[in-house]
Amino acid sequence: MTYAYRGADGPGGSAFGWTPADIKLYSGFKPWRSDSLPNTRANLRKLVNDGTLATEAGRWCSEKNREDGWFFCVDLNEAIAVRHSLLYLYRFDITDLTQQAWTLLGKDDVPEMQLYLDSNDLDTATKIAVVWIGNPEQLLVMSPVGVDLIDLRIDQNPDVWLPLKDYNGN
Repeated sequence: MTYAYRGADGPGGSAFGWTPADIKLYSGFKPWRSDSLPNTRANLRKLVNDGTLATEAGRWCSEKNREDGWFFCVDLNEAIAVRHSLLYLYRFDITDLTQQAWTLLGKDDVPEMQLYLDSNDLDTATKIAVVWIGNPEQLLVMSPVGVDLIDLRIDQNPDVWLPLKDYNGN
């Protein structure tokens, strides 16, 4: 895995509709239920210990309801993401994510789920994501992704990626 992709149609579109200015204003991408790494780690531990991680992942993939907002979804394939996006396409690097054993959280297994971290210790991980077996082409990101880590492509210039932090509206 190299990049994760997220598309948006802009205001009034069918996708989540946020402009680059909106994403900059909100300091990047983050799940509805997490605005910090300590919250993300606590959320993951809670869902794993409660045995509800797969249920919540499935619910998010089908409904994307804010109350179920433990995650935000990104595509692992650029071509799929492009099909979902009419105006803006965002990406961020995930090359440092590796699949980890659930024993890091004291479990032998978490059915239907795979854990991805940028560390072999949850307490030092800065990128935290899971894959639900019911939708393996999407990464469910649990940790916030800051503006400085996001690139932007606009449909008028489809072959150029620009760091989102440098985007000035033109």
